[in-house]
Amino acid sequence: MKTITIQTRIDTNLKKSAENILSSIGLDITSAIRLFLTQCVVQRRLPFQAVAPEEQYNEDTLAAFKETEDIASGKIKPKTYDSFYDAIQDLKSEAAEDEPEYNK
Repeated sequence: MKTITIQTRIDTNLKKSAENILSSIGLDITSAIRLFLTQCVVQRRLPFQAVAPEEQYNEDTLAAFKETEDIASGKIKPKTYDSFYDAIQDLKSEAAEDEPEYNK
């Protein structure tokens, strides 16, 4: 089988971080790239879900993600309401609690 060389430029810190993680599971950069490309061909798509880094989310969004995971896993029970009015009242009271002191 004929092979070719692929060259790419990446940030030094990214390379070092990736090498540390990959070496802990017994892979080097070349093997990881070969594995990635093989899986792209086999699956006919990216072999993982592409998502934005968590650093791009604010604390409220991250807390909402966590709460969603906790509800889905059964760690906490979801809030329930007897009526739409009750849900709105709860939202209003939560918003009032979160309001900055200088607005009160």
